[in-house]
Formats: sequence, C-alpha cells, structure tokens
Amino acid sequence: MRQFKVIDQLQLIDSVLMCKKPSGRSFQKAHYRQGDLDGACGAYSIAMVLNILGVFEADNIYSDSNSGDNRFAERRLIKALNEQGLYRDGLDSNEIRQILTTNYKKYVNVESYKKNEINLQKQIINFIEKNIPTILRIDYDKYHAHWIVAVGYELDDNNEISSFLTLDPGVGSPTICPWNGILSSDKLPRKTYGYTYHTTESVNVDITEMVIIQKK
Repeated sequence: MRQFKVIDQLQLIDSVLMCKKPSGRSFQKAHYRQGDLDGACGAYSIAMVLNILGVFEADNIYSDSNSGDNRFAERRLIKALNEQGLYRDGLDSNEIRQILTTNYKKYVNVESYKKNEINLQKQIINFIEKNIPTILRIDYDKYHAHWIVAVGYELDDNNEISSFLTLDPGVGSPTICPWNGILSSDKLPRKTYGYTYHTTESVNVDITEMVIIQKK
C-alpha cells in the first residue's frame, strides 16, 4: 500500500496549507507562489522554509513596518530578498547562503551541497525524517533551473521510497494535500536529466544542489 510521509509542521486548514507562527499559538500561510515574470523561486523557497521552521512571521513579508526590535532581523532579510527586484537571473546557492548568514544568522544555520559532494537523496530523506524541509535545485537543461522545497516522501507497495513530495513556488498553493509537486527519487540510468518532476505537467530534470536551513 502506498504511504506518504510529510513533515509534521504542515496542516491543511480549510483547504489552505498552514504552519504555526513563531509564537506557536496560531497559524500562518506556508506556501508562496512567485510571479509569472520573475525568477525568484529561491527567495520564495527561503520564505517557505523559514515559515515552516517557525522562525519567521509570514505577515511581516507583506509589511513595510520596521518597528520593534524583534522584527529587525526579519526586516533586514526582507530587504535583502527584495534588492534584486524581479530576479531575472535567479539566486544561486552561494547567494542564498550569504543572504541568510548576513541577515538571519541569529535564528538559523544554513549550508549547501552540490550533487558531487554528497548523496542528495539520502540527505533529503534524513532531514524529512527530522521534520526539516530542504531546498532543492532542479535543472531542466544547461540554462534553466528552479528551486523547490522537499517536505515529504512517498513509499511504494514494497515500502521503498519512490518519490519526494515538494512545495513548488512556481505553481498554485495545494488545497487537498500538503504538497503540489512530486519528484521521482530514482534516476534513469545514463540520463543527465533522469528524474521525473510532476506539477501541472511532467518534465525531466536533474537534482543538482540542496540548501539546508536549520533552526538554532
């Protein structure tokens, strides 16, 4: 029987994907969707992970207020994320790490790995089992890439992991399950883009990097 494991922080409430606010007493939106003209999937993925980890107030990302010392780090982070406008060239993992270590190191630790440095699949599973979402870079070809957030995995009838469940900032928020993308965990042999990724359509991709953000 197929089974699904999703990190504990995510809950569907009235068909809206939610996670707890840093106070732990109420809920906030967990998924953001990027604009059709920008390449800000990295920025949106950062915001989703910080929300899910409970170290970021989702409402503040819409606010221009800088009042209150407890919001200062959040305001600095939001300013840093906004500085590149439409993000025509997107963010790479070094920029993601720099933004967080410069503006939010009081609250999180961040590290990144490329596919030739670590077994990405094993690490995705490892962190999901610890209820820690991970940001993944998937490449469509040599010129086009995308950041998504892994929040769970699927077990097949043999109790083997068959796919990773993701939150994708490039498509609409999920309403019937706590994910809106499915990424195969097994790669087709001798294929550079040997993973199947399905959201509103199916495409072949490569998993090339992961960024791990952990709450201090």
